[in-house]
Order: sequence, then C-alpha cells, then structure tokens
Amino acid sequence: MMRTLALALVAGTALVSCRTATDRPYQPVTKAEDIEFEHARLTVYPNDVRTNLAQYTNTLVAWAGVIRSIDAIEEDSGGKIHAAAVLEHHYFDWEQDKTPHGIELLLSPTGEGAFRANLHLRKGIPDVTADDAEKYAGLGKLAIVYGVPESVDPDGTVVLKYHYVRTFTRGEYNTYELEYSRLGQPFRPGGWDDTRVSGATNAP
Repeated sequence: MMRTLALALVAGTALVSCRTATDRPYQPVTKAEDIEFEHARLTVYPNDVRTNLAQYTNTLVAWAGVIRSIDAIEEDSGGKIHAAAVLEHHYFDWEQDKTPHGIELLLSPTGEGAFRANLHLRKGIPDVTADDAEKYAGLGKLAIVYGVPESVDPDGTVVLKYHYVRTFTRGEYNTYELEYSRLGQPFRPGGWDDTRVSGATNAP
C-alpha cells in the first residue's frame, strides 16, 4: 500500500445543467463526511461570506475547489499533520457521473475566487510524513472542504475553520465539459461577481 494512502482525515469538532442518465446525487464516502454533508448549507458561497461575514460565522459550508498551494507541517507529537491549503472555488452541482473507472465530478470552470483552510490529517502509519500529506492533497487535485467561515483576508480569500476534506485526483473531475453558476440560479458568464468585493476574483 502506498504510504500516501495511510493518511486518515480528522473531522473537526465543531444550476441548472444537462446531465446524462448515469448521474446520481453526490455520495459521501465516510460516516464523518456523511455527517458534515447532512448539515452543510450548499447554497452559501464565498461571495456571500465576503459581503456579510458576520451572517455566516456559525454556518457550515461545503465548497469544491482546486488546490493551488499546500504547505504541510508535522506535529512533534500526537501523530497529526496540519496542511495549510489555498484553493480556487468552482461551482459544483452536487452530482456525480459513473464511468468505467469510477466516478467523475463535472465542475463549472467558473467560481467565486480563493478560499483557504488548515487541513488536519492523522498518520495511519508512523513513517508518513508532511511530504506524503502534500501529495495526498497535492496541487491540481480537487478538494471538497467542509468548514465554517472564520475571516476574510485583505485580498478577498475566505478563511474556513476546518471540519473535513475529501480529495479527488485529476482523473476524477473536470472543469471544461459543463459551465454553470450557483445552484438553482441562471448562468452568469464569469460567475457571480456582482458583490464588487475588492480583491475577489472568479476562477478563469
């Protein structure tokens, strides 16, 4: 077994599109994710938080994003690794396609800019390292991050207090086949950027 697969996730305490007949609703893969997914508000987006942070500081959200940077640090004791990740948000319709090789998520190329979180990983075997964590949540992978909005950086990056993360390889998602906007909302080219928040950008 690859060492990178020996990393376990630590849960915190605290559109309209044309799809094929093989679609099914998104399915969490662990009990911990199922609990987070059940309580998450899927219709809260990064620009909502940028506009009114105070309204969402007790709201669990679930955002899909492509990992743009990752910096992992091992704890001296406790068998945990903390990985500071910055992601680019993409709209996700919470559907998954069945393929001969597994599932595939079809995300929109557009979204609502950057968000970040300090991911918590637990070592499954003693010799797993921070480098392994960075491969598990590597650049270009897709991550569905569950967390509570905590703050907004000066550049518009939304900071989430981490609860849980699930990652997908490049072969398990794409951002070019469908283009759509927020759930239940008409498509807007370039994403929902009408908040005019300084420093906030949409995904290319």
